[in-house]
Amino acid sequence: MSIKTLRKRIAVVAVSALTAGILSVASAPVASAAAVSGAGELDFHASGAYCTFTNSNTADLTVAKVANGSTVVVRTAGFSTDDSVVIKASGAVIIDKLTTVAGAPSNAAGLVVTSNSITSTSMNSDNLIHLRTTGTGTGYLSYSPAGASGTTIDTLTITVVSACSNAIFSPTYSSIMLDTVVDGVASSNVDAATSTTAGSPIYLKLDLEDGNDVQITTGQLIATATNGAVLSFTTAGTAGANGTLSSVSTTPAADTMLRVYPAQTGTTSTTVVTVTHEATTVATKSITFHGEQASIEVVKVGSGRTSTADTGYVLYRYKDSAGNVVPGSASAFVAASATSTITTGTSIKAPTTSSRSIASNADIADNIEAALGGTTSNGMMMYTCGSSSAKANFTIATSSTVNANTITGTVPGVCAGGISSYTVSTDKATYKVGDIAVITIEAKDSSGNPVSENSQLQAGSVSVGGGDLTYTILGTAAAGAAETFQGGKVTLRAQMKTAGTWNAVVAFTGAATTSATTGYSVTDGAVSNADVLKSIVALIASINKQIAALQKLILKR
Repeated sequence: MSIKTLRKRIAVVAVSALTAGILSVASAPVASAAAVSGAGELDFHASGAYCTFTNSNTADLTVAKVANGSTVVVRTAGFSTDDSVVIKASGAVIIDKLTTVAGAPSNAAGLVVTSNSITSTSMNSDNLIHLRTTGTGTGYLSYSPAGASGTTIDTLTITVVSACSNAIFSPTYSSIMLDTVVDGVASSNVDAATSTTAGSPIYLKLDLEDGNDVQITTGQLIATATNGAVLSFTTAGTAGANGTLSSVSTTPAADTMLRVYPAQTGTTSTTVVTVTHEATTVATKSITFHGEQASIEVVKVGSGRTSTADTGYVLYRYKDSAGNVVPGSASAFVAASATSTITTGTSIKAPTTSSRSIASNADIADNIEAALGGTTSNGMMMYTCGSSSAKANFTIATSSTVNANTITGTVPGVCAGGISSYTVSTDKATYKVGDIAVITIEAKDSSGNPVSENSQLQAGSVSVGGGDLTYTILGTAAAGAAETFQGGKVTLRAQMKTAGTWNAVVAFTGAATTSATTGYSVTDGAVSNADVLKSIVALIASINKQIAALQKLILKR
């Protein structure tokens, strides 16, 4: 095989990667764009015992890695008999001898060979320069025109290590990740998923590289799983089939992928998958397989109003037959359960294993989204009210992911009106300066039911005597900003700043109740004269009681 063919087939290895961990570094000769007749170059020859090497006309990519004590062989190429050159070795290598490609001693005219240089007045091509390593570190071989003013034309860089790392797993260069997606190879060491929905496999994608950042394609890759999970090897883009064994093996490749499937799907289970390459552990992954959906649990119902923009909502989740919370596809509104009170429903998101965003959905009012924190792991559905101040059950349903069983859940839907009456209260009757007061506003619709959860606190509708609104318990809205009623209530906080007797006043426009007030007092913490006198009187009374008790005891004796 020709040197030029080798250049195309050997991966380029960056100098910075090769020099990692070396014990000593010699200064590299300075490269120059100068040329001599024949435009000669130095190339690594395949007969050397390399860990890895590559050739290029660009000096900083002409590199090799060798184990200490190995042979480095360099071929002269492109020289003519008119070239008078000096070839020098430095750093961790010295020149051992010069031969021709055929192996015989070179008889180039004007040839002088020393331990660190070769001088020739008529350098030939196809000479082989044999280099000997002198310890771990970095060595260089370069040539320049003969003469004191000659500048360097070409440079080879040799990294000498204690031992080669060919086909030995390197976590630095390898990528290993769990994923539920079939397509694509491992792109990082960050798992895209660590669990799956019932009936779905998970894939462990393996891109194994050695210490030279070269793909490992030899040796045995062995995978084992606990708790009866079954394994099968496949390749990226190919789903493969569920295996029958908990231990399998293969030869690694860039697109190697391990399919992992649980022993059973009825209930949630776990497994630990361990993968080794030539007795070296390359991956240990803990995986959760969620059980099949067996029931729907309603988590929370938010009341709606008779307005296209003011819908109610339901949060729900699935459980398997053992009561474990599991993910699944979104439930749908069962049309047969529609009534004049609740006419329809729209799925927003499915139950998931982690909180997902509910933003950017036209069916969700901004205030509802804010009240729910913007994310949830529960499934979510919005429902439309056809009448106010009424309740009606409706049904949601889904199909289980393994056996396609239909499971249903009953939702106690609530349709309420806007704010008609309201009250305000504080958590304490007396505060000190600096205390945080909790202020609760409770509102009802015209039928006396808790106000719809689409109702909002009107901006600027709350004033706090002796203090200032700070932040709300529901969210982080600034003082006076709109907050959504939850369960007919909004809870605010205010910091007390001034001593005295004060009121908190709420005034909503458009409601039957024009305003609501609650009173409280704020003290500055100072002790008044009256308090001092009261304490003295109490102390004297206590002393008198003790004296009387002592007198009785003396008289008895």
